[in-house]
Amino acid sequence: MEPIYGKNNKEELPLEFYLAKFREGDPREMAERCALPYDGEALTMNLLGRSYTVTHPDFAIAGEPAPTNPERILFLRYLLDGRYVEPSGQYLTYREFPWGEVYLQQFTGRCIKRFAFSYGSRPEVLRQIVARMPARLIERSDVGFELTLMEGLTMQFLLWLGDDEFPPNGQILFSDNFRFAFTAEDMANIGDIVLNRMKAISSTL
Repeated sequence: MEPIYGKNNKEELPLEFYLAKFREGDPREMAERCALPYDGEALTMNLLGRSYTVTHPDFAIAGEPAPTNPERILFLRYLLDGRYVEPSGQYLTYREFPWGEVYLQQFTGRCIKRFAFSYGSRPEVLRQIVARMPARLIERSDVGFELTLMEGLTMQFLLWLGDDEFPPNGQILFSDNFRFAFTAEDMANIGDIVLNRMKAISSTL
């Protein structure tokens, strides 16, 4: 999949652009390509453990919590250009995906560093957040967890704690089938979406 975002996607490719393409599209074709249930009126999609129904052509989304605009765009990106492929069981770093090198600096700053410095001195807070998410702790790094973004698309967040000599460090891995579902810039936005969900949970602790 070619990257479709411009340098300033909020101005160049707003939500309305994707909505127009969605309205022109065939929901049955979307459902078949993305392996989603479709009852003739609405597609059913999952995001971070929550189920949503998406009607065509008006793109009305029912489900809680109500999706943010970045999450709505993510639904559209998957429905318009994504494709479901079974994962092989391998996890890849961001730079290993097509076009990952192009957006690596952006992804590192927006996602990996944000994750590491948000929780590198607060491992117990991170564990509490994971307990409230559709996620499970894994025995990788000092504190690591795995979650499902959408059906069959999984991510691993790995955190190494900081100390007096070294700052905290992190890594975010994606199941290898992300290459068929999203572009590299979509995946940077996905990192933001997950971290924003985590921040919202942390505010309630």
